[in-house]
Amino acid sequence: MKPGAIILVVIGAILILFFPFYIVQWIGYGIFLVVTLSFAYSRIVDAALQISRNETDLTAYQHQTVVVEIRIRNTSFIPVPLLLVTDNPGSLYTGHENSSLMSLRPREETRLVYHIRGMNRGAYRIGPITIRFADPLGLFPIHRTVRKETRLIVYPRIYNVSLPVHRGLPAGKMTTTNRIYEDPTRFRSVREYVPGDEMRRINWKASARLGSLYSTEWLPTINYPVHLVLNLTADDYAQRNRYSHTERTIDATASLVYLLAERGQEVGLVTTGVIKGREDDPMPWVKVGAGTQHAVGILEILAQLVPNRNRASCVEAFFEHGSVSFGTRVFYLGPSLSEEAVAALTTAVGDRSLVRMYYTDEGIRTWGDWGNRLVRVWKITEFGDELFTLQS
Repeated sequence: MKPGAIILVVIGAILILFFPFYIVQWIGYGIFLVVTLSFAYSRIVDAALQISRNETDLTAYQHQTVVVEIRIRNTSFIPVPLLLVTDNPGSLYTGHENSSLMSLRPREETRLVYHIRGMNRGAYRIGPITIRFADPLGLFPIHRTVRKETRLIVYPRIYNVSLPVHRGLPAGKMTTTNRIYEDPTRFRSVREYVPGDEMRRINWKASARLGSLYSTEWLPTINYPVHLVLNLTADDYAQRNRYSHTERTIDATASLVYLLAERGQEVGLVTTGVIKGREDDPMPWVKVGAGTQHAVGILEILAQLVPNRNRASCVEAFFEHGSVSFGTRVFYLGPSLSEEAVAALTTAVGDRSLVRMYYTDEGIRTWGDWGNRLVRVWKITEFGDELFTLQS
């Protein structure tokens, strides 16, 4: 209630109590009626306004623009001449589009639509929503906070990368001509039955429809899963440009996840990084799996990772969580490892797998010429659209 409403109430009381004239007293009663109606108006409109969001979760890649939409509905039979709706974007930049002054007719619904650009990866909370309005005389202003929030995940930047094969077999699903490796989940065609075909190949539905035996053929593929080992131990990075180097390494990891997911690849993640705001929780890890949702889960973790201030070994983390099946490719991403750490990693993997090292180019420590027949070394470039350059 504004001071003006109190003053009107006092004036009305004085007119009624101290001026025994009907006309003056009716003026006092009129003032009371106006104040009462203004109070009732503000309370009815406050109860009738419905505020909701179209999305509870939003996702975007770095530097991508997303649309935030809020629905405002007046469910009463009373118009709202002026209504100020403001959404709180937190640390995200909106260009002042997150606030709008509007009017609503009875039973009218409108929307507040604005854009947010995710400049930095991470998990953000958008909200709450605040609304401000008043009765026509402005005697009873309402300032209400609507606790409706949405979550925005900004994934790391994705670069176009390729995984050249210099020796060994590639990571991912590789098509082959050998029918031994036929994948029963990848249908190819139906052909006429050939004596010697296995019973499981016979397509009984097609055979019944066409009046003779037909066999099913599948695409022959060989699958090579990938286990990513991401080193985000802060002390392993040089102090100079540590932030840009860790961000570049996370972008490289996300780009590999995106590429492998496009190939229908099985991928897992072991990291020494920690989730921002939950630094005391155990280091996250994701077992090897396939599918779009699995890859999105890894990208969400990468979006929220920050360097671990505690001393942690990515090789030990891999030993704890990284079970390696035959043919699994192990990709390490981070600063150059010591020869002892690389030897321990390759010894654990053995001849069953190919180890690739993607090391962060810090301009101070380099990988050198160290390598062996199980290891291929790429450098993660400091900037530019080309992420990797071959070292050995």
